[in-house]
Amino acid sequence: MAERTPASVPRPVAFLLTPVLPLAGGSGRSMRAWGWLVELAREFRVHVLVADGLPPGWRLPANYPAASVLTLQGMVRSPSLRERLAGVSFPPMALLSHRFVLDWSIPRAEGIAPGLAHQTGPVKRVVVFRSYLHDVACELFVRHPEAERILDMDDLESHTRHSVAAALLRARRPIAAAVHLAAAAQYRLIEARLCRSYAETLLASPDDAASLGRRTDGAVACRPNRVELSADAAPWQSRNELSLLFIGSLDYFPNEEAARELATQLAPLLRRQLHLPWRITVAGRGARPGLRALLSRSPGIRYLPDVQDLAPLYAAARIVLVPLRSGGGTKTKMLEALAHRRAVIATGEGVRGLAVTPSLQYFAAETPSEFASVIGRIVDGELDDKRVADEGWRLCRRLYGLDV
Repeated sequence: MAERTPASVPRPVAFLLTPVLPLAGGSGRSMRAWGWLVELAREFRVHVLVADGLPPGWRLPANYPAASVLTLQGMVRSPSLRERLAGVSFPPMALLSHRFVLDWSIPRAEGIAPGLAHQTGPVKRVVVFRSYLHDVACELFVRHPEAERILDMDDLESHTRHSVAAALLRARRPIAAAVHLAAAAQYRLIEARLCRSYAETLLASPDDAASLGRRTDGAVACRPNRVELSADAAPWQSRNELSLLFIGSLDYFPNEEAARELATQLAPLLRRQLHLPWRITVAGRGARPGLRALLSRSPGIRYLPDVQDLAPLYAAARIVLVPLRSGGGTKTKMLEALAHRRAVIATGEGVRGLAVTPSLQYFAAETPSEFASVIGRIVDGELDDKRVADEGWRLCRRLYGLDV
């Protein structure tokens, strides 16, 4: 646990229970958790409880907005193999116990109480980020029944799992697809019930919030994803090489599917159609060996498996590609690209739930040939990518900045 000395005048306490460490950069979950931490710290003394482990060697920085950060690693567990098999075989078992729900987090026998001895002061709010941490949060609810409870589902898991299952079927991985379909059914059964335990349930996409709101009598609202913006994000500077960029955690199948499409379909089209040097940079951790090999040997593809600072990649890129065909919620990678003042070509799934307009804040494309066509029209000067990048940046500042 990392903790700093409390201030002389105690403030009310809030707990933020999150699967990952809140960070301003990194994965979409890290950035959404960071948005919560920044907001809560304005009013509360925040204790962050991280279900997963902390990054190796991480220490609480002096300017970090949390009073303490505690990892719950070892205090919670995932369902056992027997429990997972039972849940996949008969999804309604999720109604009997959450221990049959795939990827759920379950407190161990000793619970998380030993890690909470550092907490002082009245607890006024508990924010639970991601529904699969609900059972862990129940220990906080028992200890602090007076605290306001907020559940941030982020994605509507039933929709996300169903969408990923369809992508896995396209990739001819039927067993993995069946597992995701079972998980989609499990979450569909329990999502509406979970809302009743909270003062408010939040989702990143307004479509998801509306969908869940029709299925529950609990309070449901949209909390958009937000990103940090610089007031002076630099426009792209002309270079001899056309630099295209895709960023995403490659252990998440929708990103893997997109990266494979870039290497096997878009890159060959660009080799035939473009008459200037170009390169697609794919940056993301967790790629499976087959995907790593494909990206490493594909002409025109530069694969970066472990990038600590994404800012230089955005600075060098003229166009950011978001060729997603599956997933859920709203895509933080899309907002990041807008925040860095870069022109974006995206599918409908890539901009799902965001208040962006095609040809105004981004360029729309669905197939690899459409992506290649838009890229060619930008290169030829037919499409004004600088204007679209500027419009996207302004919209992001107005609607999706952390200070909104």
